[in-house]
Amino acid sequence: MIDGDAMLWAYDVALGVLFIEAARVGAEMSAELRPSCWPELEQDLRTHALVGGSSAVLLDDFGVEQRQVLLSSAVEAARRIEARGGVSRDEVSTWPELEESATSFLRGAEHIAAAPLVELAQGLVDLAAGKLSPAPADRFWYYGTPEGRIAQGG
Repeated sequence: MIDGDAMLWAYDVALGVLFIEAARVGAEMSAELRPSCWPELEQDLRTHALVGGSSAVLLDDFGVEQRQVLLSSAVEAARRIEARGGVSRDEVSTWPELEESATSFLRGAEHIAAAPLVELAQGLVDLAAGKLSPAPADRFWYYGTPEGRIAQGG
């Protein structure tokens, strides 16, 4: 995730789970409340969820409205996942968005805990607001790992 000169890295499994749930959040909005930018943003969320670590999410490419909807959808997605106690492989296996097996998508994990996803959503909000805490020298933040945010590199 890149915003201007600031960036964070996200574990592709965590980002995929968060973005698929965020796409569902927006899709469940009533038609009257759904912003006009939604169809394009929904496609972007689903695409980034499925390509994982093969691409960067450039927040600079999003308009003001898209960015706001992306962030609010991600925060609501994290809240829903937290309320469910995370995401299991059994749940993921029912997701029609996936063209691959749940085992492959989750890289063999049986369960994705909610806490790293909540932390990732907050990291996105902080990044977009220019409030992401600086990583240690010559390192970068890596969000969404089973251990939570870690400093990588250097």
